[in-house]
This record gives sequence, structure tokens and C-alpha cells, in this order.
Amino acid sequence: MNAPYPWLDTTWQRLASAATNDRLGHAYLLEGRPGLGKFALAEAFATHVLCEQPAGGAACGHCRSCRLIEGGLHPDRRLVLPEEDRKSIVVDQVRELIDFYALKPHYGRRKVAIIHPAEAMGTAAANALLKVLEEPPAGALLLLVAHRAGQLPATIRSRCQHLRIETPGWTEALAWLAAADTTDVSDLTLAGAPLDLLEQVGDKSGTLYDKLLALLDEVSRGELGALQGANQLGGEDVRAVLDACDLLVRALVQARAGVVSRHLHLGRRAGEHLQRIANHLNSAQLFAFHDKIAEARTTVQRSAGVRGSEVIENLLMGWARTTSTEKTA
Repeated sequence: MNAPYPWLDTTWQRLASAATNDRLGHAYLLEGRPGLGKFALAEAFATHVLCEQPAGGAACGHCRSCRLIEGGLHPDRRLVLPEEDRKSIVVDQVRELIDFYALKPHYGRRKVAIIHPAEAMGTAAANALLKVLEEPPAGALLLLVAHRAGQLPATIRSRCQHLRIETPGWTEALAWLAAADTTDVSDLTLAGAPLDLLEQVGDKSGTLYDKLLALLDEVSRGELGALQGANQLGGEDVRAVLDACDLLVRALVQARAGVVSRHLHLGRRAGEHLQRIANHLNSAQLFAFHDKIAEARTTVQRSAGVRGSEVIENLLMGWARTTSTEKTA
């Protein structure tokens, strides 16, 4: 087994080389936006490390360890995930992980654990994990997978080797999608991480980016109110909406400068919306709205009980105010 996806090859080669040359650290933090396959990479590398007959930088797939992992039964591999009835990883799960590392490996020299997503650990769980990071048992390998590594305590981040997974450009992403799916994507607006593209393509009503560009265009021209726009996005995750707004503002700034966005593939209709908005607004207005997106992110992060629909409505009200002035530059 090599890297699960082509855009992970560089990270995979770095990890595989460290394993082959017996230079593995005790803890790695795999960080990057959702949809890049970080967890799949961690699982594949855990299999590679525990494989009894690795060859050519890959697990053999048929030894005792590989068969046990395939069946979810390998005693030297542990997955630490949020429990089904909660979103967080609790301290008891980390204590069980400490007990797991306290025992010698059943096979080979290593014991491997994956924590995903690492930022789901509460304060008590993160503090308990420091015991493993500060005094790693012999043969221990810990792989932390994080979508938002900045939410982890600095004490955790500083004790891990960081592997940043970058989002590939849409040309590479579309090439992968063409090989993985036969759906025509020529008139869809696709953006974000490659694994998200399959879900976007499956939405026959258009992707979030298609919906959002049309909505922003209508709001900026006074054809749609902020409340109505928020209702149209009622089923969307507020963080996904903020991420999409952020990317679209960047694309609008680039469009005004005559630059094609590397991370955004525009469908025909979305391209018309984007160009109309870019022609109507100046850069100062776009940067002002970008500040409002940042404010909305802060609200979501700091207010656990805030309603996503209210955040989106306030954001669209800000967009309406920002775009109501005449284009000046």
C-alpha cells in the first residue's frame, strides 16, 4: 500500500523513508483542511509500520499483521475517535491509550495509535496525552490527525513533528475526479479538498459554491434579502459557508486582477455571477467583507451556542451593506 491519494505522495515518501531508515519520531501531527485524506494516510502508514514484510515502501497486504489490521483486530494498533454519542474525545479514552502503550508490542517492535480528529480532545484529555508525548514508551508511534491544528494546546503541538497536507490545485483535483467518477463536472463550481468534490458532484442542485455565488450576486443587487438568503443556506454547515465565502472573496479579488484562482473551478453560470460581482465592486469593498468573514469565524469559535443561521444572516447583512455603495475603483 502506497499513499492513498496522489496528492499525498510527498508526505508518504517522507514518512516511509523515516520508517525504512529507522528514523521515525514518536509523534506526528498530520494537519490540513478536511477532505484531503489525512486519516486514510495515517491508517495506511500505521499498516506499513506494522507490516512484517514491507517491500518497496509499502505494506505487503498478506502477512499476519496486514490481515489482522484488515479485520480490525491487530493488538498493536489503536484508533482513538469520538464516541458515537458525543463529538469529543474524553480523558478516559486517552487513559486507555496510555494503558495500551504501557504493554509491550505483541508482534514486532512498535505500537501505533491514531487520534482523529485530534482537536476533539477536551482539556483533560489533552493534558493526559502529554504523559505519552513527554515520556514516549519504546516503540510507541502516535499519529494525530487535525483539521484545525491551531485549536490544539501549544504543549501538544510543540511535542509533535508537523506534516502539513496542502490542498492541491483544481487541475490536479479534477484529473483525479475524472478517474474516480464519470459525472460531467464542466458546469459545476468545484472548490476545496479533492475528497469533498465527490460529495459536491453528487448534489444535483449545484455545489455550495454555485448556490453561494448566485445568492451573493442577488443580495448585492438588492434582489434578495439577508434573511431569505440565510434560509436558502439553512441546511449548510456554518463553517463550510464561511470557508466558501473566504475562497470566493479571494477569487473575486483575483478576478479583478485578471488572475485565475488555483483552487476554484468555475462552472459557466457561476462564472457569470462571479464576473458580475467583480465588475460591480472594488477591492476595498471585498477586503471589508473579508474582515466580516473573520469576525463571523470568531463568533462561531467563541460562542458554543450560537445559531449558524444567525451568523449567516448577519454575514449577508454585512455583504448587503458593503456592496450597496457605488463602485469607485
